[in-house]
Amino acid sequence: LFSERDFKVECGGFSNRPVYSLKYVPDTSLLVTSGPPDSSLQIWQVSAEDSDVIKCVSAIPTKNGTGQPWAKIATVSASAPWVLHGSRLNSVQITEVESRKTVYMGASRTSEELSGLAFLDHNTLILCCAEGQLCLADVRQPQSPLEATFFPS
Repeated sequence: LFSERDFKVECGGFSNRPVYSLKYVPDTSLLVTSGPPDSSLQIWQVSAEDSDVIKCVSAIPTKNGTGQPWAKIATVSASAPWVLHGSRLNSVQITEVESRKTVYMGASRTSEELSGLAFLDHNTLILCCAEGQLCLADVRQPQSPLEATFFPS
């Protein structure tokens, strides 16, 4: 999404809670947002071109939603669009956007806070912890342990 090309905010907003992260869901008219006060996600529908309405259509609660930092998010288009989300290494999961079903849940013994995450491709994830560790995960290996590794600089 690009300001002034795809949207223009003249006043007000579309959410009653802070938005710390906003991602477009490829090949849809949906947006995913996250922000305080918890790590849940909100799914928004962008109306047709002749309207300026953005409305909340659903929410994705997280297993450790209360008291967790806001979730970092990434999206990918698959046979059904997915959102990768989590605030800590032990709470990373992939959820199918439309059905809200969990597709993948990572397993970790540590609760390192995440600073970012991304899809490298449809099956591979990269997770960056706030302390600098990196993790790679393969969604074809469900419940495989996510082990953080320090990479020398």
